[in-house]
Amino acid sequence: MKWKKTLSAAAFILGTAGFAAAWQQCLFFLAQQNDPEKPEQFYLWHQNRIHYKKSGQGPPILLLHSLCPGASHREFSAIIQQLSKHFTVYRPDLLGYGFSDCPKITYTSYTDACMIQDFIANVIQAPCFALGVNGSATALTVAAALDPTKFRRLFLLSPTGITDPVAQNRDRLIQRILELPFYGTMKYLSAVSRRKIAYFLKKDGFYAPEKVTKELVDQFYFPSHSANTAARFSYASQKAHFRTMTFLPFFQKLTVPYAIGWGEENKENPIENMAMLEKLHPEKPYYIFEKTRLFPHLENPAAFSQLLQQEMKEKKLE
Repeated sequence: MKWKKTLSAAAFILGTAGFAAAWQQCLFFLAQQNDPEKPEQFYLWHQNRIHYKKSGQGPPILLLHSLCPGASHREFSAIIQQLSKHFTVYRPDLLGYGFSDCPKITYTSYTDACMIQDFIANVIQAPCFALGVNGSATALTVAAALDPTKFRRLFLLSPTGITDPVAQNRDRLIQRILELPFYGTMKYLSAVSRRKIAYFLKKDGFYAPEKVTKELVDQFYFPSHSANTAARFSYASQKAHFRTMTFLPFFQKLTVPYAIGWGEENKENPIENMAMLEKLHPEKPYYIFEKTRLFPHLENPAAFSQLLQQEMKEKKLE
């Protein structure tokens, strides 16, 4: 009978969807079980837990990771040992990343900027040096423009929002679709598979693809699976451009001393954008990291760490 066929088809679809959802949960679970790193400290911000690591002794410095899928405090693993000799280093996972919570909200650079300000006020409790990478460099600029008293000096590594598209009304639909429980999680898991992460790092992250090792891929893969299916909410805002903010108005308002760095071979955010900033403020220090792309601190950590220490230590207040 026709109703029996319909019922059978519905049962098959529901059974398939249920199996797929269980498989998604299994992928998160297996990654979490195999992750060699465990969370350490948390700061409660607006009822959401912000995970962070603290190490070293000296003046406080805040390191803010990029906003690509899988980014986290582990992005600074190659420079943390050296920096910890000279600074008290704070490495938070931004909201929606790593071990931090992933609430169902629209994530924006302003959200990140408010979290940065409150983290400094309540955790660091003193004006600090700060490094922002790619998208977080823009959020850091917003935070410093709104409240410069919390910062001593900034290092902005290839900030976004100079020529990048920002969210339009039509992007709200993209966000809502990517927030759907099954479809959104499927798209997210596809974006943070080991194969996709390795492809991204070799194509856009690094100038020398041979430097992309399994260990490096794992530094992005494990954090991307720390939050279960809720990770799709941050991903949805990122893909719909809500986490991109127009950079120049806040850049023009900066009164905090800063330096800017750029990967010479950066394809996602080309070095011509740095030239635009240099024309606006030619008196500021600008640095080019040769034969690097999005992640000079990972691709050439020795040179990056040395320059960052030089920039911060020369200007630090005793």
